Amino acid sequence: MSSYQYQPLAHPESDLRLIYIDPGGYNDRVSCRFSPQYRYLPPAPNSSTITGISRLYQALSYTWGDCERKVPILLDEQTFLVTENLEGALRHLRCSTFDDSTRALPLWVDAICINQENIDERDSQVRRMKSIYEQAERVVIWVGKYNEFSDEIFAPSRWKIDQVEDNSEAMARSALVLCLVLKEEATQQEGSEISIGLEDCHHSDNLQVWAQLSRLFHRPWFERLWVIQELAASQKAIVQWGRLQIHWSTLEMAAKFILRPGRALPPQIHKIFPLLGAHRITQVALQSMFNFDTSNILTILYNTQNAKCTDPRDRLYAIRGIVEDNHDIEIDYSIPVQQVYRNWAEKRIRRTNTVDIFSACADSSRGGDLPSWVPDLRRPFGQDKPLWIASQTSGQWANDSLFCRGLHFSDDGLKVSLPGRYPGKSFKISNLTSVGDVVTGLPDPTDLEVRLKQIVEDWKKTLDRPRWVYDDESLTPRGFEETLLRSFYPWPAQPEDPLSMPYKFWRGDEESRSVRDTYIREGWWHVSRHEVALRDFERSLFPRVHGCQMFTLENGRTGIVAGNCTAQLGDELWLLSGGWTAFILRRVSEVEHRLISPCYLFGAMYCRDSSEPWQEVILI
Repeated sequence: MSSYQYQPLAHPESDLRLIYIDPGGYNDRVSCRFSPQYRYLPPAPNSSTITGISRLYQALSYTWGDCERKVPILLDEQTFLVTENLEGALRHLRCSTFDDSTRALPLWVDAICINQENIDERDSQVRRMKSIYEQAERVVIWVGKYNEFSDEIFAPSRWKIDQVEDNSEAMARSALVLCLVLKEEATQQEGSEISIGLEDCHHSDNLQVWAQLSRLFHRPWFERLWVIQELAASQKAIVQWGRLQIHWSTLEMAAKFILRPGRALPPQIHKIFPLLGAHRITQVALQSMFNFDTSNILTILYNTQNAKCTDPRDRLYAIRGIVEDNHDIEIDYSIPVQQVYRNWAEKRIRRTNTVDIFSACADSSRGGDLPSWVPDLRRPFGQDKPLWIASQTSGQWANDSLFCRGLHFSDDGLKVSLPGRYPGKSFKISNLTSVGDVVTGLPDPTDLEVRLKQIVEDWKKTLDRPRWVYDDESLTPRGFEETLLRSFYPWPAQPEDPLSMPYKFWRGDEESRSVRDTYIREGWWHVSRHEVALRDFERSLFPRVHGCQMFTLENGRTGIVAGNCTAQLGDELWLLSGGWTAFILRRVSEVEHRLISPCYLFGAMYCRDSSEPWQEVILI
């Protein structure tokens, strides 16, 4: 523990501590000092200035790193322990000479400027975190030194090169130049007199430079949960890599181009794009997240579910400042994580009178410390991507289904009762496939075709049953395909779903070849784009397969669910009042059930899809 003794903030609701980094050579010990306490007030409407003062500080965004390994710095000439990563940031950010340092802005760093041992102060400062980053002159994003332990993940064989060169300032600089070129590629306008393209960059055919860029993209900063709010709130964000800097907007535009090139590229370059990790950049930039809605906290929680944080309570606390739907979050580090999650879930259900929060549940009660209806945000959602997107945008047409009728909590707040419909034992899971894994051990990460076809074929064989067992034979011909593609009611994109046609061709059997010839002859399919269309289809199929598993019910209906929900044979499919999907429940007693997961069920997704009488369902 650091020996530094903090002086209390005079006005905790408005004061900040800021530090100056004393100048020094690279190998000198890091020394900092607190500036006088800085008081700010909320800016006036339509003003970007704090009362009487402009933004007079910068804020650091970084990863704490290993909290068990700390190194000493000097703070006001007293020993203060910080993580190795923070010490590296301060070492690279400080000026070499006193003259340079007199022009440097003071710096706000959470690990130093907040007394982490004072829970009340910590709670107060966390509530203001968005404002702290919002009011800074700029946010400095520290991604690490040129060489970091995380760089060891690179396997030269994946890059088809003998070895990946050691990181250095020269190689890092080349990678950042490549970013500038990629940004130009992404933003160049048709008809511009001068444009810079990849073909003009002598680094573009050097796989070593692309490997350096990938090393940057794979730095731990891009995995951290808190940085999403820090980045979203910033007025100006600068990425610092060693002693080099680049604007965040440049890095983000480069990543967007890599994810969607928009034009043909040399095969050797296009082939490595999936290896670069560009999605890690867009997954921390709020505006680049897919299907996000700041008025619906669930969409932000979904997009941030794989981000990392040390304290699981921060799953809610770290995003509170970037969502409008934050009324039910109360920051209090003195109560256990289970209580934080349950308080939030209960308040949100009571306030909205909806059960959309159930969509974030993935067998939450498996750990024994949460009710099954409370999302366990310590683990990824139990939701496959297509189902999640469809269910979270369905409100525009499903107004009459949004509100739950007859919702009640038990006196102890651990159980929820609501009406549901269960058509009987024919709606029990009778068959389950394996969980689709498209990526593990894939020889060529850029070639998904063989693995996808193998999984789809295995699923089909597992679910194949004699026709006589089905209650409704009219469902069997299209049940598997429609469930796999999630293209059937209630979310059809058009009468003939855009994935159905390429799926027929992609299968590659005799029937698909015959259909293809007919479509080509009728002008509905163009041979010139055949291969490109099939690769695009595989990218769409990937999230519909990876991490999911299909099932059949006793009556032969097909369904699909996220594999991490641990669905079992004998689990029941229910239609719950206010539900946007069907739900898998596990019976505990006559009326009590555990909520396992939302799921896609072919031909039956809402209570109005069933004429069965209402029953009371108690979720425990």
